[in-house]
Amino acid sequence: MTAPEVQPKIPFIRVFGLKKSFGTQKTLQGVDLTIRHGETLVLIGPSGEGKSVLLKHIIGLMRPDAGRVELDGVNLCTLRERQLMQVRRRMGYLFQNAALFDSLTVAQNVAFPLKEAGVRDKAELEERVHEALDLVELSEHKDKMPINLSGGMRKRVGIARAIIGRPECVLYDEPTAGLDPIVTDVIDLMILRMQKHFAVTSIVITHDMSSVFKIADRVAFLKNGVVYFDGTPDELKNSPDPEIQNFIAGRSGMKA
Repeated sequence: MTAPEVQPKIPFIRVFGLKKSFGTQKTLQGVDLTIRHGETLVLIGPSGEGKSVLLKHIIGLMRPDAGRVELDGVNLCTLRERQLMQVRRRMGYLFQNAALFDSLTVAQNVAFPLKEAGVRDKAELEERVHEALDLVELSEHKDKMPINLSGGMRKRVGIARAIIGRPECVLYDEPTAGLDPIVTDVIDLMILRMQKHFAVTSIVITHDMSSVFKIADRVAFLKNGVVYFDGTPDELKNSPDPEIQNFIAGRSGMKA
């Protein structure tokens, strides 16, 4: 008797031939990428290569000019806005600079996604907010306003808000930008903690190479609107490509 054929598991997220232009500027020119359940994929590359644009396509905030994004085999690019809202509840998003509401307290900022999703029970909201803030070690700051927080604390509040809905995937857009090395290490550890605690898939944009080698399971290098390199951190470190080595080392190639 012949054993039944095992069907390959559908990747969590797949990006096929994604293209996006803004006027005459061709930002994405055919991005192909696969993201597996539970992994941390780090996106690197020069500024202006479309990393943030790619994230916004993955969460459905932008529509491509061509190509598609699939989540569990479903083409997000064909969904209507109401259907996309359901998809977005499966994802958390940490915007650049955290994008907190200045008129809301820390606790109110973190609770915001749950209220938008229709959660009204006060006890449940308080419990979920406490859980999220406890994970980022900010419970004692729940009544503060964002203006009274440091940059690193604002990022941690943003992480708490991103994970309060218990998402399957969290997207981090430059979570350590503008932070000192010690605070950067704290944020990196928070990202690892979120992955371990919730078994989430993480997609992280960063220009900090120390963060790349600390948190990444896999690295994708974007250049000229396509994926120029896709591999493990060790494969990146040992790549013979001079452009990759210059990027890792922060060498511009210019002469003084």
